[in-house]
Amino acid sequence: MPQGSRYDHSIKTLLREKRSVLIVFLVIFSTIVTLTGGELAVHLFSKTGYLTPEILKNKSLQYERSVFARNAFPQREQKVTINNADIYINKKGYRGKDFEVKKPKGIVRIIFYGGSSVFDIEQSEGKDWPHRVETILHEKGYKNVEVINAGTPANKSFEAWGRLFAEGNFFEPDYVVLSDQYNDTKYFRLDEPILRQYNWFVDQKDPFITYQNFFDRFLCEHSQLYVRLRTKYFLWKYKPTDEGAEPPGEYSDIIYDSGLRQYKLSMETFVDLAKNIKAVPILIIEPRLVARNNTPKQKKRINYASPKLTHNALVEALEKTDQIVEQVGSEKKVIVIDAARELNGVDEYFVDHVHLSDKGSEQMARIVANEFISILKK
Repeated sequence: MPQGSRYDHSIKTLLREKRSVLIVFLVIFSTIVTLTGGELAVHLFSKTGYLTPEILKNKSLQYERSVFARNAFPQREQKVTINNADIYINKKGYRGKDFEVKKPKGIVRIIFYGGSSVFDIEQSEGKDWPHRVETILHEKGYKNVEVINAGTPANKSFEAWGRLFAEGNFFEPDYVVLSDQYNDTKYFRLDEPILRQYNWFVDQKDPFITYQNFFDRFLCEHSQLYVRLRTKYFLWKYKPTDEGAEPPGEYSDIIYDSGLRQYKLSMETFVDLAKNIKAVPILIIEPRLVARNNTPKQKKRINYASPKLTHNALVEALEKTDQIVEQVGSEKKVIVIDAARELNGVDEYFVDHVHLSDKGSEQMARIVANEFISILKK
């Protein structure tokens, strides 16, 4: 072989090696530039600011396991802001100002039970509709009335009587009020007992507020770009609703009688338990945006993912729970406040499918307060 050929081969090999090194260098450099640019973009333009799962957890309402209900607020103060609403949880684990466990002499105590619509999650402290009821009654001269808001996001009717049984009765209420329908529709699409459908609340299972391992914590604490990408991944994977991950399976256009029977039993049990502790039970037909004549624009504001029901099935489920509330009220001879009659389907009264706007909360309080004025006059 000629001498020059060996040199040519060596030069070509060297050039190929240099080209490979250059390509690797360019790839690494481009990756570093991209990640650095992404990191800077997140820091400069993100509206949420610096965020980690731990920070998000501290900015969220804290829950704990409880007996006879999936969860409860811990018995310690919490101050958080949700959707611009300032929320305060008192030392007893209830929304609003603190209160004495033993009811003071001369006080008329009303406890409101239900889910997030009773908690009134869109309203700031003192503006949730149960406490607006208290304010109205005080203004009307009933200054001895004390309201306890026992509404807890995601709680269902069976958890309401469980909470009354396991703790609420200690507060010696004169009246106990229950408004809870939408949350119960979440078990209407399955023909099986609720005992097997629900588990205790465990915040460690929520990846949005819990580190998955040491490396996840390290990356979250050192890269805001990673935090954003991580969040997008978990949003894609779990499709979270207002009550955890979206249930598996297809949307159902059928609701089962077993769910309706369970709901009726829950309402009856709540009424009977209230009477057993010498309190007056009152039922409220829960208002909602959901209606048969909803426009396409309104339907976009309705959460169908949690109950996993089609629009027609959700409407039917809520209409049947309306009938059950009326039926239980008639059979048990208890007052039923039909708040839905005036509020249902009215855009300005709702933020979404069931949560009230400021105007809706004010109207809800007025309806309930007027009913209590009639009751307290007797």
